[in-house]
Amino acid sequence: MKLLALDTSTNHLSVGLMLDDATLVFHEPVGQQHAERTLPEIGRLLAEAGVTLGQLDAIVYGQGPGSFTGLRIACGIAQGLAFSASLPLIGIPTLDAVAAQDGSDKQLVCLDARMQQVFSARYENSLRVSDITVGAPELVELDGDGWTGLGSGFAAYPDELSTRLGLQSVRADLKPHAAAYLALAETGRYPQHAADHAELLYIRNKIALTAREQQARRG
Repeated sequence: MKLLALDTSTNHLSVGLMLDDATLVFHEPVGQQHAERTLPEIGRLLAEAGVTLGQLDAIVYGQGPGSFTGLRIACGIAQGLAFSASLPLIGIPTLDAVAAQDGSDKQLVCLDARMQQVFSARYENSLRVSDITVGAPELVELDGDGWTGLGSGFAAYPDELSTRLGLQSVRADLKPHAAAYLALAETGRYPQHAADHAELLYIRNKIALTAREQQARRG
């Protein structure tokens, strides 16, 4: 498959291009410059690979949860590119992309949701086995031992999570990564959809609005 992936849900900009025999990735902290940096980095990767947008099979984006503004930037750019090249979109939850980077049998992914909360979900062999929820870190619970903690929530709330839960190990540095999105999209587990049906997974407000619903709410 030929895929483009992008994530702007954290302070990192993560963009990746998968071709049949190679993967190119840009993954660096950009502060609040996602809107300015994303399209130039996508253009650079396409030029480096010698392909055009129209030669791709789909565009993958991190649908959330994460930074509200960041999610909207990635979704908006993905939609614009998909419309321009008549390509389908593949939305993948950010926590899934974190879990995919670790090979532990039992994984607890927690991303810092600000406001003294974390987005969390449990995984077994990188496959999600619980809903993605948001809440105070001290309310996160686990059954049994042998769990590995993944994500920024463990850096933000080490006592409430790592210490209290007695985790086997912790990788608090993991963030949603374009290479992980590309690998997940290639599995076929995530459906393709038209650009005007792009969804964002906010979790905190218990909503996943399509582009049309967002437009209606703004109106």
